[in-house]
Amino acid sequence: MRDPLFLAGLIMILLIFIATMAAPLLAPHDPLPVSLPERLQPAGDDYPLGTDSLGRCLLTRLLYGGRVTLQYSLSVLVIIVLIGVPVGLVAGYLGGLVDGLLMRLADIVLAFPNLILALVVTGILGPGLLNVLIALALVSWVQYARVVRGMVLSLKQKEFVLAARAAGTSPAGIIWDHLLPNVLPPVVVMATLNLGRLVLAISTLSFLGLGAQPPDPEWGAMINEARNYIVSQPQLMLYPGTAIAFTVLGFNLLGDGLRDVLDPQEFSRPWIHSFGKGGQKASA
Repeated sequence: MRDPLFLAGLIMILLIFIATMAAPLLAPHDPLPVSLPERLQPAGDDYPLGTDSLGRCLLTRLLYGGRVTLQYSLSVLVIIVLIGVPVGLVAGYLGGLVDGLLMRLADIVLAFPNLILALVVTGILGPGLLNVLIALALVSWVQYARVVRGMVLSLKQKEFVLAARAAGTSPAGIIWDHLLPNVLPPVVVMATLNLGRLVLAISTLSFLGLGAQPPDPEWGAMINEARNYIVSQPQLMLYPGTAIAFTVLGFNLLGDGLRDVLDPQEFSRPWIHSFGKGGQKASA
């Protein structure tokens, strides 16, 4: 908490989450109804940030759009962590044929740029935020699996794991009690940094017309809708673009701060093994 950049990132993310989750309380209007007589209104008492090309309140759509973006980003993150971490644990600890098959599958996914592969998957499944969630989850779990596997390959040679194996602990018990607690800190750092990338990815796919569909609000979709007014009404793109940049910067600052605290190099020090039951057995 003494790191000013970490505190700045934490405050930024808290502000974004509070504002978007409280959208029903803070938003001055409904985000969906069209009112053509009110289109392209300047900022004023009724519309604090003005209106868009269909007469909808920009502030309201920003709040609800952020809610959609963050909810889907968190959902994708949970899915890829639940896929990638177990795959990395199993592949790293069991090795052999299991490791070979899982890592070759990971290599196939890594052979393509994530965004391009997500575009292909979304194009096959069809537009929509749910399909974007599935596409991003299918292409983003690999990084977690590779990182966790590399850590497990090192950790399984440590004395506390060898002692547990000699004591007759099952592979599942070793993975759950000894390996998982030791790989969680860097996974937390990766996940925090990855949230910013997921916000960008979801906004990008929505901007391309593959994510949120009209009239649903979403930051990338709002930028797409404002393309024709980039010269005459630049604020229509400026507000959602600034919201995306603010959110991504906040997650990056937060992740950098966590990385300084949870430095992966700390895994070579004995105290790290005190996480969970594994540390108790190793001490014994």
